[in-house]
Amino acid sequence: MKTRHLLTLWIGTILTLWSAAPAWTQQSRTAARAPNPVVRPGPDVTWTLAAVGDAIITRRIAQFDHPGDPGFQRLAEIIRGADAAFLNLELSFFRLSEFKGWPEVEQGGNWELGLPEAALDLKAVGFDLFNRANNHTTDYGVEGMRMTNKLLNELQIVHAGSGETLGEASRPGYFETPKGRVALIGLASTFTPMSRAGASRPDMRGRPGLNGLRIERRYEADGATFETLKALAQRSGGRLPEQEDEPLRIFGATVYRGPQMRVVERVNPSDEARILREIRNASKLADFVIVTSHTHESGRTNQEPPDWYREWTKKCIDAGAVAYVGHGPHVLRGIEIYKGRPIFYSLANFVFQNETIDPMPSDNYEVYALPDSALASDLYDARFRGGTIGFPTNSIYYESVVALPTFQGQRLVELKLYPIDMARTAPRSQRGTPRMADEATGRKIIERLAQLSEPFGTRIVYENGIGVWRASGAATSSQR
Repeated sequence: MKTRHLLTLWIGTILTLWSAAPAWTQQSRTAARAPNPVVRPGPDVTWTLAAVGDAIITRRIAQFDHPGDPGFQRLAEIIRGADAAFLNLELSFFRLSEFKGWPEVEQGGNWELGLPEAALDLKAVGFDLFNRANNHTTDYGVEGMRMTNKLLNELQIVHAGSGETLGEASRPGYFETPKGRVALIGLASTFTPMSRAGASRPDMRGRPGLNGLRIERRYEADGATFETLKALAQRSGGRLPEQEDEPLRIFGATVYRGPQMRVVERVNPSDEARILREIRNASKLADFVIVTSHTHESGRTNQEPPDWYREWTKKCIDAGAVAYVGHGPHVLRGIEIYKGRPIFYSLANFVFQNETIDPMPSDNYEVYALPDSALASDLYDARFRGGTIGFPTNSIYYESVVALPTFQGQRLVELKLYPIDMARTAPRSQRGTPRMADEATGRKIIERLAQLSEPFGTRIVYENGIGVWRASGAATSSQR
């Protein structure tokens, strides 16, 4: 009897803690969506998506939502109010004390690592869909990728873009909503070579990793420049062409004779066929397909997408995607509306806490010639040189938007852009956490995004503190 009584008491305590501990988590999505009337999915159902860019979250953010920070709370309300919410998770989640792997030699520019509890915070803010394909997927190897994916699975967070084989990494994650089934397909064009997943064969197992979209580059030089390079190659020990149509090798690059100086880029045909096939399949298994990619590659400037990227995103829309969400360069890029569907070439950052990872691998200290006695704070001081020089010290890395497109079925009818500020000038312990931007900063962000979107024929106007785009003849959200 005593044992039974203790067992009953133990179970009751666990249930009480389970219901009480995540109270602010429970209220997140449920409270925001409870008042909405029941809507049966259909081809013309009206639904919303909250989309942001990169999340490098190395500190807890729950304290800003409960008991309260008005700028953060408003931001969370917007995200929770959407029918689905997306972000790019650009780090691993685990405790070093429980980690059996090691930091890899190849990394995405830094070894990004956050506490597992931060995943709970992102879920509580309202995010349902996580991209896992980016240049930091395997900073801590396959083991780090697996531990992070396991945590997301345990938290019932839908994610896509990585897996035990190329087939698994290419597959979509599915999120069920009252408005319909949402599919997420995640990929990366910017990644470390070791992180690309491999396909299985009947006689060989596949390789764990991410869903990679390889970009093939061909370097060409006009006749006069080619001859100059040939002379340089001859003096520097490069490989000279034996015939007129053969390329030359110089300084590690292969250069072909062409009509002008240029770099010809194209998407790897095999990767393209695989990913488009998955999009077509998902469009028949879900109501709405979202495709997302981590793409650092740029055009003339970091704020412009390259030509191949513009072509690729449209192919994804043609294959059945209702929206394409890009991220990676850590700055905003323009927005294009193609066949009534949005293409976000980059939504920049959402959480940018990349200066409070501690400890860091020895390789990072070696870059700055720091001794073994140096601490993480010394490393960040050297890297950012007092917060005034080096990446990322420009304010544009700390200014972004939460995009809130409203769809009627597959067609975009309205787009709201809520400006956010991650406080570049705040102390390191506070820098990188998002809040709604003040009026002056918000106007600056929206005006910059509007200017970047103009070349794509997208007209964004500043209204009541946010950016707005509406389809011709569409009613405003207040009228619906």
